[in-house]
Amino acid sequence: MEIKVCTTNKWSQKEWSSYKESYNAVFKKDYDLSYFKHKYNTALDGHAYHALLLNNEQYVIGGCSVVSYKYKKGDKVIKVGQAVDVFIHEEYQKDPLMLREMYIQLKKILIANDISVVLAVPNAIVYPYWKNIVKWKDVGDLTYWMLPVRVGNVIKKWSFLNAFSLTFTYLWLGFNAVMMFIANNKEKESLYELVTDDAFCKNRYSYEHEKIVNKDVTLYYRICNEKGVQTVYLLDAKQNDRFSFKALFNGVCNIVKDTNVDLIIYVGPMKLFQTLLIKVPKKFEPKRLTLTCDILNREDVNTYADMLEYNNWNFGLLNYDVR
Repeated sequence: MEIKVCTTNKWSQKEWSSYKESYNAVFKKDYDLSYFKHKYNTALDGHAYHALLLNNEQYVIGGCSVVSYKYKKGDKVIKVGQAVDVFIHEEYQKDPLMLREMYIQLKKILIANDISVVLAVPNAIVYPYWKNIVKWKDVGDLTYWMLPVRVGNVIKKWSFLNAFSLTFTYLWLGFNAVMMFIANNKEKESLYELVTDDAFCKNRYSYEHEKIVNKDVTLYYRICNEKGVQTVYLLDAKQNDRFSFKALFNGVCNIVKDTNVDLIIYVGPMKLFQTLLIKVPKKFEPKRLTLTCDILNREDVNTYADMLEYNNWNFGLLNYDVR
């Protein structure tokens, strides 16, 4: 086996097809090549960065990828990498340090392309590996917020509750219409924020996403069937380019009215006053989502030490689809 460090535009057709096959086998998906090409080729640099694991026949049987984005730190714009799609095909998982070696080799090309920091939200299975073996640092756990619309479908018992919960939802929306009128406000700025300019929006959203536009309000969301529960994941709700109570309220009203949604979820910090979505207690969260960080250059450790403080971030599903 060998490790090939490269950018997406250097992949051969054989690597494209074998990467797709290995990825789908590991994650039990059925994505076609267009999914990966959109994901990698629409990044900030026009491509993603990869450490591909090749077998003796030069088929891709593993990968560790980083996609670059622009972030703001105050008035300064920096380039940050986000680790995505890390895997090794089950048949080749013999060396426990292989992923670590892949990432170490990948870091060299990241540093050469002015990426100083890598962010990631590893799942519960691989989190201990990246924290203890690769030495990524914890930033903090992402927060869940929700609005149950059809409770019977969510808990899969007592479907008669759906009529009551739907009625309650409309009453709750009526209450929040008043609260929004009284106390509409916009989120506070964070030290580190994703740059969501037109180029980002064009590349970030795909056929999987829905968009609501109403005068000065824009909302993006995605509908997923989670084991029979029609779930809406809110990605962003902006009023004149800032997340606001009004944008959140208007978007949720449209979703409840126009879709057969069972549950609405938002993941990330809520840096504004709002009464619409309910914070999910830790013990009821679907899964733990920990934002982690790796500062690539030793000389940057002090410069970016404040990245390890969760309160300095505005990070959620808009930044990275971690559902």
